[in-house]
Amino acid sequence: MTNGYFQLEIRQDGTYLIVYPPVDGGAPADPSEVLSYLDGYRVDYDKIAIYNIMRDFSTRKELRITTLKVSRFDETMNADISDGFTSVTARFYPEVEGGKKLSKNEILWLLNKKGIRYGIKEDVIDRYLAERFYCTSYVVAEADPPIEGSDASIEYCFNTDLSKKPKMNEDGSVDFHQLDNLSKVERDQVLAILTPAVTGKPGTDVLGRAIAPRKVNFKFLKQSKNARLSPDGLKLISNVNGHAVLTDNQVFVSDTYEIAGNVDVETGDVEYNGNVKIAGNVNSGYRVMVDGDVIVEGIVEGAEIIAAGQIILKRGIQGMNKGRLVAGSNVIAKFIESAEVSAGGYVRTESIMHSQVSSGAEVIVAGKKGFITGGTIKASKCVEAKTAGSVMGTQTNIEVGENMIYIEEERALLTERRTLKDNLDKAEKIIFYLSKKIKDREQLPPEKITQFQQLSASKTGIRKRLEEIDNRLDELDALLENQTKGYVQVDDIMYPGCKVTIATVTTYIKTETKHCRLIRDGADVRVTAYH
Repeated sequence: MTNGYFQLEIRQDGTYLIVYPPVDGGAPADPSEVLSYLDGYRVDYDKIAIYNIMRDFSTRKELRITTLKVSRFDETMNADISDGFTSVTARFYPEVEGGKKLSKNEILWLLNKKGIRYGIKEDVIDRYLAERFYCTSYVVAEADPPIEGSDASIEYCFNTDLSKKPKMNEDGSVDFHQLDNLSKVERDQVLAILTPAVTGKPGTDVLGRAIAPRKVNFKFLKQSKNARLSPDGLKLISNVNGHAVLTDNQVFVSDTYEIAGNVDVETGDVEYNGNVKIAGNVNSGYRVMVDGDVIVEGIVEGAEIIAAGQIILKRGIQGMNKGRLVAGSNVIAKFIESAEVSAGGYVRTESIMHSQVSSGAEVIVAGKKGFITGGTIKASKCVEAKTAGSVMGTQTNIEVGENMIYIEEERALLTERRTLKDNLDKAEKIIFYLSKKIKDREQLPPEKITQFQQLSASKTGIRKRLEEIDNRLDELDALLENQTKGYVQVDDIMYPGCKVTIATVTTYIKTETKHCRLIRDGADVRVTAYH
């Protein structure tokens, strides 16, 4: 297979363009390539005439392009460097009668003249010199690509998904007896396995410059209470029988503190690094604060419960307008009345009355009653209930599609990131200045040497913190991505007096609305039916 090509021929009456057809399925000569060649040698020609003779590539064509006799051109080469400087493609054009052919040394000299100094394929050049196929692409130089590394990864050997919801009984009530939302672990059990990052190796482009490999992401296992690292740092192992929780990319293991009776004068306030299970009630005025889960078999009165994990109330909370629940994960309660509730995960209950409830995911009010009356309910994804408001027109506010906790965290991290980058830039400039003096063997005062050491150490810490911030910002972006897709769903009746806000757009319910779902539609909140 041979490509079609062209050649100039000098005759007594002028200069002719000879166009040869391709052979055995080769590509025909390109008219634009012919014109570019003639322009390079400043040969006058008729563009239309050239295009006309090159419409048919089946036979040899010739055209007198000028009555002048052009100079005798040598064989030429056009070398094109690819984007990214990863390869060089050469195309060759025949000499005019009497011109010189290119030698291998001349081809190498022409490549060097264009700055091409690496990855030259002399075997390809030798092949061209042996076959002399014109108007044919030869890859005469190729870069050595970088050897890419691999990101670090962590495999968690326990259940990290705590989104399991309580089951509904056949009578419509919520079954709080089979939650089992804890990730149980045993002493000496492997909790996590780290596959370390592997850094890549740079390549070299055709100009002889280094091609950097992709930056890999590093991760490290962190030792925490009740867990230890293996000597090589690649495994995290539990020290106790208990349960494991993954929070902010760190594994925490804890056992459970069980209180046989009430939280009252006999126990005082409860603070515990783990889970707490309370067999009785939490009386008014007392506080329970833990870094795990809280399970209360009885009633919570005007008390405060703060937990990094879940709060599960088998009966409910009668807050007396001073009760407060704050959970890093989910809140599950039989009922919520006159209380303030904040959950990083979902809220699941059978009724909410005159309360302030905020969820980082969803608020589901189901079961036999399934009503929301009074107060303000906020959720990132959705609010679902059987009824909302009351026949008395009780003011009830429902808001979905916003999670200010994540938004404020994102703003704070972006501010910290800008400050750290400024500090890193200043530190690197000073380190560069001092390094130059040290390299030049200048005598530095002790305080400058100390400054150099401190800045070098701080630079490592800043870069590590920037990596942590970037990872957390990626997580927040994913959490906030669907913030405008929230909805409010009422199975039975939504009464007048309800105010619904979806991602900052508000509507007021003025008539009884049945079997409805409210969604955001542009700048409006639209009420739709559902089945």
